[in-house]
Amino acid sequence: MLKKKWATTTMAFCLAANTVLMAACGGSASTQETKGADQAAGNQEGTKTEQTGTQGQRAASDFSGRTIEIATYLSGDTLNAYKQVFADFESETGVKVTLDEYGEDYESTMKTRMASNDLPDIFETHGWSLIRYKEYLADLSREPWASQLNKAALGVIQDTDGKLYTLMTTGSCLGTAVNMNVCEKAGVDPWAIETWEDFNAACEKIKEAGFTPIANYFTSAGALANANGSWLSYEGAQFNDNEAMLNGTWDWADFKTILDYLQTWFDNGYLYADCGTIKQADAIERCARNECAFIVGIGTSYQTAVTAQNPDVVMAMIPICASQKGGARFCGIGEGASFGIWKDTKEMDVCKAFLNYVSENADGINSAAGEISTLPCQTSKSYGMGLMEEMESHYPNVLESIPNCQPLTVEMIPYRRRRV
Repeated sequence: MLKKKWATTTMAFCLAANTVLMAACGGSASTQETKGADQAAGNQEGTKTEQTGTQGQRAASDFSGRTIEIATYLSGDTLNAYKQVFADFESETGVKVTLDEYGEDYESTMKTRMASNDLPDIFETHGWSLIRYKEYLADLSREPWASQLNKAALGVIQDTDGKLYTLMTTGSCLGTAVNMNVCEKAGVDPWAIETWEDFNAACEKIKEAGFTPIANYFTSAGALANANGSWLSYEGAQFNDNEAMLNGTWDWADFKTILDYLQTWFDNGYLYADCGTIKQADAIERCARNECAFIVGIGTSYQTAVTAQNPDVVMAMIPICASQKGGARFCGIGEGASFGIWKDTKEMDVCKAFLNYVSENADGINSAAGEISTLPCQTSKSYGMGLMEEMESHYPNVLESIPNCQPLTVEMIPYRRRRV
């Protein structure tokens, strides 16, 4: 009865995932797109000297009496860090910032506002700057900060014609989060895991040691969408169907393989019995109590949240497993905290000044988000960047360090897989 209920519930979530599969923070990029990003990056470099001289002046302009509306779905420490930047910008420029915190209603609210062409002056693009929002956004490719973005960021947010529609201050790096405390107690070396067969063997040892191996939760369409991207749709996997997802020809029958993975894990006791009803906050709390070992397909903000609750927990990140020995393991890069400007705003100069100000004061945001910084760091590396560097020490080819605290390469573009 439990098995039947799990499969039925999961399929219902799968059907709900139709509009989000491999979209936000995902999707494959072609070789031609990569070349376009490289060429556009070179074009930006030529304007860097001209633009840099105006950056500070724009941020410090007097806009007293002006008001801008900003919409976000951010929450927690990252939102608080942004609120501090908002307050400082208001203090220095005289602008009044009206903040819309839409939370879980962000998607539906923004769709309604797009339909009426009545959008906030600035709004969070959350992984959709190219796929969903670009027709509503202003091109920002000639802004001062554009030439400072590392190539990993450009691979995620730059259009094939070189246009940028969002300031991406942080990038999420998708991999497998690891509770090292639990693994050590269970006698598991996570750095030795290469294939899903290795992963399942590690899960068995962790279960025998009295822990829950996998803390993945399936209460949203996005969680199941990430599962498909993580376990099936990459080089060497059973299905390489990213293109079919993008052009609308994808066969839902392929998703049955995901259900088989999940059902097997569930039957083997690798997942929590309530994995169909818990949320990320529950998974974070349980990991902070050292109850579970892995979450597959999640960004470094998860580890940040775990260690915030329990600083004694040692967390790590490993790549997504290969589907077969010698196959590809990978990490995926997606938009983290990213904001664009509505192309029809009547406050374009204020909005551009605001994004310039954010780009100059992003260190607190980087630290709070615990993700990958996409702009040069002035103070300290984020927790997420430390996790990436540790992973790089075990898998030297997965990341190649770039100066100014940017340990990412142009190959690390949206879910473009790189062999380890």
